[in-house]
Amino acid sequence: MTTTARLIGCALTASALLLTACGAPPPEPAASDAPPVVVDAEVADGQVRTGTERVAVPLGGHVRYQVRSDQRDELHVHGYDESAPLNPGQVAAVEFTADKPGVFEAELHESGLSLPSLEVR
Repeated sequence: MTTTARLIGCALTASALLLTACGAPPPEPAASDAPPVVVDAEVADGQVRTGTERVAVPLGGHVRYQVRSDQRDELHVHGYDESAPLNPGQVAAVEFTADKPGVFEAELHESGLSLPSLEVR
């Protein structure tokens, strides 16, 4: 076998392997009638009082992210650019469809406190 034939054979094998790996089906979006994923966070005395650091959300699922705080601030969910003003003693919420896969951080803008992030897959 000539060197050229070997190179062509290697190139064809590598191309076939790449195409096979890229052929995996994308994740199925969540059913539209599924209940929303509710993230419920509370901030008091400068501390986030929530039991989890990351919340799993199905791709295409509906999210309701709600926060109670004892201080004025602003809730912001990165990547989706959703935000809501926080007023002491009231619940602030944003709702959206999680249509982008990945991990998305949430925070309070004024205090810089990190809230549970969303893992959309």
